[in-house]
Amino acid sequence: MVEELLALLLFIVVVTAIIARVVEEAVAALAGVVLMIVLTGYTPVDAFNAIDWNVMGILFGMWVITGYMMRAGFSRVVLSWIVKRVNSYRALLLMLSLAAGFISMLVDNVLVILLFGALSIEAAKRARGNPVLAVLLVGFSANFMGTALLMGDLPPQLLHSIAGAEFIDFIWSRGRPSSFILLTITFLLTLATYYALYVRREPQTLPSIEFGEDGVDRGLLWLSTLFFALTVAGMAVRPLLGVPLGFITVSGAALLSLAVEAYRRCNREWPGFDEILGEVEWRALLFYASLFALVGGLEFNGVLEAMAEKFLPLISNGGFTAYTSSYWIVGALSTFVEHDALLLTFLYIARDAAHIAGFDPWPLYWAMAWSATLASNMTTAAAPALYVALTLAEEKGYRIGAREFLRYSVPFVSISLVLQFLLSAVIWA
Repeated sequence: MVEELLALLLFIVVVTAIIARVVEEAVAALAGVVLMIVLTGYTPVDAFNAIDWNVMGILFGMWVITGYMMRAGFSRVVLSWIVKRVNSYRALLLMLSLAAGFISMLVDNVLVILLFGALSIEAAKRARGNPVLAVLLVGFSANFMGTALLMGDLPPQLLHSIAGAEFIDFIWSRGRPSSFILLTITFLLTLATYYALYVRREPQTLPSIEFGEDGVDRGLLWLSTLFFALTVAGMAVRPLLGVPLGFITVSGAALLSLAVEAYRRCNREWPGFDEILGEVEWRALLFYASLFALVGGLEFNGVLEAMAEKFLPLISNGGFTAYTSSYWIVGALSTFVEHDALLLTFLYIARDAAHIAGFDPWPLYWAMAWSATLASNMTTAAAPALYVALTLAEEKGYRIGAREFLRYSVPFVSISLVLQFLLSAVIWA
């Protein structure tokens, strides 16, 4: 009982430190794992085994592959295509938001915000629009669609790890439309509503933007895009291959790196593997690994089982009540708690509760994943990726205070949460 209370208290302290940004998130989580080992019966071997190395492989492999794509000029090609096809600033802002959202299904949202955020600020300045609205809308969009497919962000990979979700499950699951279809509909409706509230008040005149494709390496772009497509195809047919997803992504990354290194003997302009490793978010990998180990400590010490028993009365009867409770409890907490850590914990709780009561946990899994992702746009504590948007704005001379941030985040989150609930409850509740 004492170790159970210690483990729970330690977890709360670590999450509080992450929310308050007292120290860097990865440091807080890693220190929490060490203290969990020192203060409870949790061992270093237990902590190591609690880490889902398959998820770590997925993240690492996709970062390496997309690193080559970005070095080849993928972002410049996309941005050039957008700029050439719009005839107003409002249309440009919407296109940048749509591109940020849909590309984040495949690429880490931090990288997407870096790619599109700076251009949105520059375009807003030239059009005499609102740069704060522009960069935040891009940031919200990039964070929105990461759960639509398996490879975009950590939440879908947690569903793969804990619930066994496969690539196709994010499109069609158990005879029903799932994440990609429902989030896409909600995303488009949210942007349309947000346009009516804010974007339509922006200037119409399109600023002059010269955004050529100089610096794009077509050969490397085609090669890296080919390996990306093959890797995604491999993920889609993983059940037929019978190998872990992490093996597929790491294999794609390894073979692409080998092809590039072989070609570098003739063309030294292509980036070396050491340069691509610099594109990997090592700090994020450490943070995610530490989260797995930390939650593993809760499970080891019986905290998750106890929490599942407390949560059970709300969800044991299944149906609309269970779906609604799961959606809005996790959504409310995810407005201020780092949503990856929160979702990881609640997925385990739902799994254990379903095992105790003998019901299908899948509607609850989807409810939690969707609400956690959408609600995290409320604050930078819930979605640290949005901190990148604030940093970009500040570098350009636009400091975004808490009140101004909430002015835009509260409507966006409220609209998206309500729309997704109404749409998904009809199908999954």
